[in-house]
Amino acid sequence: MVRFRWRISLRTALIPLYLIAKICCLNAFTYHPPSGRVKARTERPIQQCTLDGTASLSIRFYQLLTFSIIGIVHVAGCCIGYASYHIQSSLRQSSKLTDSNLVRVAIDLKNQYIGCILVLFLATISFIRQPALGRLIRVLFRVDAAIQALRLQLPPGTAGITANNATWLRNMLLLLVVGVGVKAVLELTNCLMYIQDNGSPFGTNCLVLCFVPQTMCVVSELQYVGYACLIRNQFQLFNRLLLDLHPALARGNGDAFRITQRITATREQLLRAIKLLSQSFGLQNTILMLFQFVTLVELGYNTCMMIIRYAESNVSQGDSLEDFSETLNWVCWFALEIFVLCYFSHATIEEAGGVAAQLNIPSVYGPVQRKHFEMVSYQNMRLFHEDPRCSCGGLFALDLSLLYGIIAATSTYLIILIQFDQSYNG
Repeated sequence: MVRFRWRISLRTALIPLYLIAKICCLNAFTYHPPSGRVKARTERPIQQCTLDGTASLSIRFYQLLTFSIIGIVHVAGCCIGYASYHIQSSLRQSSKLTDSNLVRVAIDLKNQYIGCILVLFLATISFIRQPALGRLIRVLFRVDAAIQALRLQLPPGTAGITANNATWLRNMLLLLVVGVGVKAVLELTNCLMYIQDNGSPFGTNCLVLCFVPQTMCVVSELQYVGYACLIRNQFQLFNRLLLDLHPALARGNGDAFRITQRITATREQLLRAIKLLSQSFGLQNTILMLFQFVTLVELGYNTCMMIIRYAESNVSQGDSLEDFSETLNWVCWFALEIFVLCYFSHATIEEAGGVAAQLNIPSVYGPVQRKHFEMVSYQNMRLFHEDPRCSCGGLFALDLSLLYGIIAATSTYLIILIQFDQSYNG
């Protein structure tokens, strides 16, 4: 049975992600993919080595993201129109706040205006960070061109390396459908803006006031996860190639050592891509993490108060199992969003460390092989000692340790809020 695999180039795979961000006002610039397979101006062919043996990666792509007046007008018009409608609707709803619980009133006010804040901040910061995103895309194209060049120079008996961009695109579209679909269902069953610990009404304007900022959050997270997965996939290709090259390196194959030197030079570009990834999406991730943390505390507070009221009276006081499950669904979803951001960042850094570990001198090599490998190591010693990390605007690292910290902080704030509620209400 013949199996057909759908292969697409990187330039084509990035187009759907760009269009989604464009529609959601998260990309005001215009994307110009390189024409042909890899149209680039080169000072020297990428197959050629410099005097020190490293690969020449001086590929200069034309500007991929260019300034667009139409794009800016589109983003500005949509943001101003949405903010005006949101503020007007929120002011009408503020007059209906009659809850005597101070914590509940503060949560309601935050819920009413957080959507407008998210839309304005995400759109503005994304526009400011567009030049960094353009540099990130250029680096990814350079690395993709280096991978294509390495495929032509592999020694006999080595498995080929091919970037599966079709699988990456399929996974990103699947994440988009799942993210937007789940939030749409949760909004219809229990609107996040008017969520209460004793049930929440759904208004006709909830789709505009809540669903629009929630969709922008999903798309912003999707962009970050998408580019992080691209970088991780390229690191994985180099890890697999280095594993296949070890037998040839042990035999002292000169072509294998030259390919290893080129992998080291390409790794430097990928390390730069990780820094550009943090520059492009660091502030957006900071805003999203703060929003998700605050919302997680709020939803946890609502859930805990339902449990406490039931435990104190042993009967349900206006709370139903449906209200409890709907609020718990929001808690699980926001916790999953935080996990996704932290996990893919952590996985990318782990793959980068795997390449560095394989570029160390194997102890089983003989003197001749070690001499060749030491040449690679000494020329790129600074790369091996670099500590790449994905960060949120340089404030904190975005990895699994952040997830554990958020869980601990959420538990602490829940205890404080519950104690304050109990003392305030006697």
